[in-house]
Amino acid sequence: SNPANRCYYCKETLYAELRNLADGLGFESILDGTHVDDLGDDRPGLKAAQEAGVVSPLLLTSFSKADVRESARILGLPVWDKPAMPCLSSRIPHGEEITSDKLRMIGQAELRIKRLTGTKNLRVRYSDGLARIEVSPEERKLFFDERIMDDVDGELRRLGFVRVTLDLRGYSRREPVVAADPLTLPMAHVS
Repeated sequence: SNPANRCYYCKETLYAELRNLADGLGFESILDGTHVDDLGDDRPGLKAAQEAGVVSPLLLTSFSKADVRESARILGLPVWDKPAMPCLSSRIPHGEEITSDKLRMIGQAELRIKRLTGTKNLRVRYSDGLARIEVSPEERKLFFDERIMDDVDGELRRLGFVRVTLDLRGYSRREPVVAADPLTLPMAHVS
């Protein structure tokens, strides 16, 4: 099962395990990195955190994502500008089974595409064997080379994808992951 609130169940399990670990080590609190920018999103995992009594210091101090990045930059941390890396399960449409093989394919596909193209902000969406590549709009041009397209296609097919596509609109953080159903796609009508 892969319901729309899958993050709730994952985080619920994670926090239960962390609570056991924290109790065993004598820690009173579990902390996370939730910040104010996370509140506007549909994040079922936040409910699980609240139920588990997880403390969010960045949220309590009204830190935004930009504040976190700027603080990390000032401290000289090399990850200050690291792109977001949400769970690989978010690349699979709700209702489609999540398996370790699919997650491995997605993870390997993203690593190989980054190596071949140099792109930094990337998602490979999985749907019934199809890989839909999304990159930031400013990085789409990295794919407009036949050799690169052939190399990416070959690498992803070797991983087990049966079709490889590039989303021409580019990566959109709010883009829902939907199953590829050609019967629901708009068709051109010829008179």
